[in-house]
Amino acid sequence: MTTTELAPWPRLTGSEPCRAPNADPNDWTGTPKQRQEGQLACLLNCPEATRAQCLAWALDHPSKAGAAIWAGTTLNDRRRLRKERSTASEA
Repeated sequence: MTTTELAPWPRLTGSEPCRAPNADPNDWTGTPKQRQEGQLACLLNCPEATRAQCLAWALDHPSKAGAAIWAGTTLNDRRRLRKERSTASEA
């Protein structure tokens, strides 16, 4: 029997842009324009190890991740990545 273990919630250090004291929650969950700002902030300022953990979590928990920015990815980015991951596992 094969089981798939889902990625755990990322270990955050507090230095991530989404955890900064002046972070605007709309940068992660607001309008598409606001989410672009969050996406850019994440890609420029979030530690790479944290981004990897956040991406794994968001890919494994799509309903919880929703349309918010996770690891610098949009909902459509993650849909594409899940499809690629699914196709690769079938090969």
